[in-house]
Amino acid sequence: MLVFQEHGARIRRNAEFILRDLGCCQPGEHIVLIADESCRSNAFALADVARELGLHPLVIDIDVYGRDREYRRKYLGMPALKPLRAAILACDAAFMLTDQMLTDFGMFLGDGDEMDASLTGIGRRYTLEARGLTEWEIRPDEILHFRERTRRLHDLLQQGGRLRVRTARGTDFSCDMVTGTDGMYPVLGIIPFYAEVAVIPKFGCFNGVVVVDGASQCAWAQRGFPIRPAIPGWQELYLEPLRIEIKDGRVSAYSGPPVQVERLEKWMYGSSPHADLADEIGLVTTTARENDQYGWLIDGTHQTHCVHVALGNNTRRDEIIHAPEHCDFDIHDPEITLDDKTIYANGAFQDDVIFANNGGK
Repeated sequence: MLVFQEHGARIRRNAEFILRDLGCCQPGEHIVLIADESCRSNAFALADVARELGLHPLVIDIDVYGRDREYRRKYLGMPALKPLRAAILACDAAFMLTDQMLTDFGMFLGDGDEMDASLTGIGRRYTLEARGLTEWEIRPDEILHFRERTRRLHDLLQQGGRLRVRTARGTDFSCDMVTGTDGMYPVLGIIPFYAEVAVIPKFGCFNGVVVVDGASQCAWAQRGFPIRPAIPGWQELYLEPLRIEIKDGRVSAYSGPPVQVERLEKWMYGSSPHADLADEIGLVTTTARENDQYGWLIDGTHQTHCVHVALGNNTRRDEIIHAPEHCDFDIHDPEITLDDKTIYANGAFQDDVIFANNGGK
């Protein structure tokens, strides 16, 4: 074992679960582990365990392509590298250990749509949030349960009904499922601790008020300073929430801390086309505390016990999740209902509802 011999048993347990149970890797398969200086040691630890499991691992280090750049823009504009693309397409499973807010499979393959495909696990291309690999005490039953919850919630939403999200701080929006949506996707390709159901509203079918009391994502193509930051060294969640009104799927009004309103306007109206559409409702289904502790550290979004709403400029709503501009805004402690059924309330999923008449627990 190349990394932290004293943690060898824990690393082996964690890596075996990732490779065998989540990655569905079988002896004899070839896998690719994509790394840089921030995760290189974890990549080699996974490779060691992969060999023990009878796999054929290849570690590809892309750090040289982002060297000498400011970290937040480290790989911005990196060309699709032919050898990397060939390796991803040829292997049985690929695991990206590099920061998912800086890199993605669309960048690696030279096709932005491949990023969305990987988030759903298509092609066995996984985004591995590997921070803390030596520290995790993975609870396999919990992870497998919230992944199954994600599939069951997706199936339930596919049956139709009005989805409504409310919070004590004033969020209140709704969207009709199926008749008012262009797509729904179980997001299970970010492992081991993340899962969500991504709902793509049709044009004009999202209405209500979004009160953003959590963080905002580093805007997808902007990759600049967040609109409502919760990043290391700069945190503005103590300020009043950002209030965004959406009518017929488009931002109609907004208010909040002046500095955040200024950033919001600059991003929305500086994009072409304007990034003022309600592009996604993200129902975060993980309950793993490690998601908040080890994942999404670059911007503090996608937290447990949250729903996020994305603004953007998606003109291909029945094909993709992420448009050229896409920014998620976290909403804490929601109540989520589907018609008269409560899906989530008081900090807990109502699994008896989600699993009922849907195959059972």
